[in-house]
Amino acid sequence: MEAKAVDFVQYTVSDLDTAVPFYRDTLGLTLEDRLDEHGWAEFAMPPTTLALNEPGPQDPSTPGGGSASVALAVDDVEEAVADLREEDVAVLTEPFETGVCEIAIVADPDGNPIVLHRRDDGTHGRVDPFP
Repeated sequence: MEAKAVDFVQYTVSDLDTAVPFYRDTLGLTLEDRLDEHGWAEFAMPPTTLALNEPGPQDPSTPGGGSASVALAVDDVEEAVADLREEDVAVLTEPFETGVCEIAIVADPDGNPIVLHRRDDGTHGRVDPFP
């Protein structure tokens, strides 16, 4: 097997009617597709996609129960945390500096962690893309 790329990152959520507005309106992501009959929604996160799915027979995952997370690049981590706090978003980890980036962690309505991230060098996305 030879993996070619990451096609999407997926979170299991308990309810798309709660999760979609959080990701679309609170986090400002662009909703690309929503398939209610499959319990599935996709958001544009170039160069990939963030997918949300409700648990079902083909994917019995538990919302908020995984150890994976997605990191969203933001211009100002502290400002992003302040804005999300005003929306009553749970802050799991306050902003901190690592020496190469600033990070904070917030939670979606199911408790899935979302990393807010700003590199000190101002770059974002994949740093060393393959040719």
